[in-house]
Amino acid sequence: MGATLGGLGLAFWMILKAPSAGPPPPANVGEAAQAYLRARTHQLREDLALGAGPSIEDLAAMARIRRENLRIFGRVLHEHRRELLALAESSSLTPEHALGWLARVGQLARTEQRLEEDRLAFLAAHGVVE
Repeated sequence: MGATLGGLGLAFWMILKAPSAGPPPPANVGEAAQAYLRARTHQLREDLALGAGPSIEDLAAMARIRRENLRIFGRVLHEHRRELLALAESSSLTPEHALGWLARVGQLARTEQRLEEDRLAFLAAHGVVE
């Protein structure tokens, strides 16, 4: 399970990189992302509406966003809740779409300097240098 969570965190922060940056995430990471979104659809709706809650805390933990930046992260996701909920629509949710959803969350998070600092720290901890 730990390796899968680490893979989800890497997908969160790295999937937007060019294909030359390395191999695509393993299939089990896409499947784990899909299972995560399907299992938490209702909670995710509530949490995105509020900008806080267990789903946002889970995502922050996966990406190793520092606790002091959780409010910023929640605000960013709240501001883009309609888009994120549309991307997580269960009728079109495949492992690839779930990875795309994670990538979009990571892309949105990168718009905030403090979250970008968390991203760089996460990647450095995993030996990824840009």
